[in-house]
Amino acid sequence: MVEEKKRILVVDESQMVRSKIREELEGGQFEVLEAKDGNEALMHLASNAPLDLITMDVAISRMGGFESFGRLREEQRTTMDAASGAQPLPVVFITENDTMEDRKRGFEMGGVEFITKPFQKGEVLAAVNKILHPEGVDRDIWALVADDSAVSRTVASACLKREGIHVIEAEDGAQAFEHLQKNLDKIDIVITDMMMPVMDGKTLCQKIRRELAAADMPIIFLTAVSDLSELLEVFRAGASDYLVKPFAKEELMARIMVHIERNRINKKLRETIEVLKVANEEIQRLSIMDSLTGCYNRGYLKMEMPKEIHRAARYQRALSILLCDIDHFKAVNDTHGHLIGDHVLVEVVERMMRILRQNIDWIARYGGEEFIVVLPETPPDAACLVGERLRQSVASQPIVFQEERVSVTASFGVAGFHVVSGTSISTDDLFREADRGLYQAKQKGRNRVIRPAGPAVADAAAPR
Repeated sequence: MVEEKKRILVVDESQMVRSKIREELEGGQFEVLEAKDGNEALMHLASNAPLDLITMDVAISRMGGFESFGRLREEQRTTMDAASGAQPLPVVFITENDTMEDRKRGFEMGGVEFITKPFQKGEVLAAVNKILHPEGVDRDIWALVADDSAVSRTVASACLKREGIHVIEAEDGAQAFEHLQKNLDKIDIVITDMMMPVMDGKTLCQKIRRELAAADMPIIFLTAVSDLSELLEVFRAGASDYLVKPFAKEELMARIMVHIERNRINKKLRETIEVLKVANEEIQRLSIMDSLTGCYNRGYLKMEMPKEIHRAARYQRALSILLCDIDHFKAVNDTHGHLIGDHVLVEVVERMMRILRQNIDWIARYGGEEFIVVLPETPPDAACLVGERLRQSVASQPIVFQEERVSVTASFGVAGFHVVSGTSISTDDLFREADRGLYQAKQKGRNRVIRPAGPAVADAAAPR
């Protein structure tokens, strides 16, 4: 189905200007109607041909552009069905004298754009397309405009709104700061006058940077001051940029979009860095964890055990380890299968972890069904008591998985020292002694805790 062309009424005394605009708009696939003054424009509005937009020359000699626009607005209100939800006709003003007062008057009446004669080829079409065929991308940009001059504030706000930017207005710096305190996460950019009552722009900028800690918030100053020393003060206060009044709307939008894009890129970069940081921490965590049981792996044990020994020796603290082996674990796998065998390993570790001190003691998987339990600041005698509690926890009740009940026990070998000064005890020394204890526990029937008889690691330590 062919889309119906949008209809535009061009109001201008000059036949040449009307023809130029017609040619441009018809090239953009718009239907164009013409009127040389306000009366003809009213006649078109009263006809049955609906309009989508009007371009209006401000300097019409017979019923001026603003007066004509007002009459058109009033006529539309009287003829428009209130229940239809129709919106007021957008009007683009075309003027030879682009002044702040004219813009204020036009925007207050509901105009949406100003174009200055002589306009460049394609300029009118671009403005009309922006209004009738807006880009599909929702910028969702929020700007705070602070200026004590209603005219300047209205002009700046209108420029932003025409670009699809949401605007919050403030009459002075104090009011602007209140808005920021409530909507800091929502506002993307601050546009402020330099000289304002109650709180000036420089003070506002300093408070944004210091009190709100918004170091990346783009802040653009609109100022009538062009003195270099004054502008340097603005940047010292934390400004991102400035524009000297009167400014071109194109320059304002260009500056705004540059700073907003830079801010969003920086924000995205920080978010990406944070995501990578979290991912890296997770990779680090996974690299030291046993994927099945959730305790530490052998790599972590190899890396951290020398540190535990060094710390105990430096501060003359006790250190002990338990070497745990699940008894007859091969028979569990052979009888019940590896799936249940894996569950037994997980459950044994969980039972032991519930006994140990959080953030002090730790477990590492040493082999298939062997685990090292590290007990900082625990002498060997106390480690034997801990080992007994762990042994009882493992053997206390069967492990249930998928309606199968598996009873297991564990044997423990103990090794450790009380205090060390100037010793050369190594990880291997402790492991060998714990392994001797585990061997003796197996020899004596399993399901027991043994600190090996004979020379102990502590004997190698120099006396305190």
